[in-house]
Amino acid sequence: MFCAAVAGLLLIGVALTQFGGKPGPPAHRGLPLPAAPAFPPPAGLPGPAAGSPSGDPAPARPASRPPTAGTPTTAARQQRPPVAAAATTTTTRRPAPGITGTQPTGTQPSRSRPATAPVAALRAGSAVSLELADAPGYRVRHRDFRGRTDRIGTGSSALERADARFVVRPGLADGSCVSFESSNYPGSFLRHRDFRIRLDRADRTRLFARDATFCPVTSSRAGVVALRSHNYPDRFLTEDGSLLGLTPATTGTATRFVVRPPL
Repeated sequence: MFCAAVAGLLLIGVALTQFGGKPGPPAHRGLPLPAAPAFPPPAGLPGPAAGSPSGDPAPARPASRPPTAGTPTTAARQQRPPVAAAATTTTTRRPAPGITGTQPTGTQPSRSRPATAPVAALRAGSAVSLELADAPGYRVRHRDFRGRTDRIGTGSSALERADARFVVRPGLADGSCVSFESSNYPGSFLRHRDFRIRLDRADRTRLFARDATFCPVTSSRAGVVALRSHNYPDRFLTEDGSLLGLTPATTGTATRFVVRPPL
């Protein structure tokens, strides 16, 4: 019986193989159903991608961004020659106008000037003192109405310091020259008489005006002058044995004076 059953099963398998395998469901014999209407996809949505079996839109792949103008590509970067390092530029600060040289930070130039600093020139109306350029400390003064030079400093008496103070006036005979009026004897001027320097009161004569007028001759040193007589152009104011007089001389051999502020 077992053999008969096995033989029956083999026969059934052969029959199924010959008739196309498993029988399908019975076909419907009713009316055919209408096809589903095809609607267009909404605006803005992509249609089905080609090759998509389901018809669903394939996910959008971001497009590659084109290179920006002026931006080198990777290959261009590799082929570009190395750029030389830029030279370092040093900025030089100009000094302020009116300032020579460079001042250290936090320091200021001293504005104080010594009391004995020479003035710039013999200015009309200014009070001055004349010091011997070759004998510092010795100044022109009047004593007993004679013009002379004595050692006068800050420790000298008030009378000695006043005798060595003169007020510069425009030349009595020539405005381009100067005359020296006594500070403690107003109206009295240094003048030459018999080629000696004296302090006399002005008498308003032409001779006195000419005798009391001296023309400064400047030197290469600032504030240093020689004094030439107005009416005796070949003679200069000179010092000899502490006394002042007019002596024939040249600019190079004349006594030189340093114009100082009065004491």
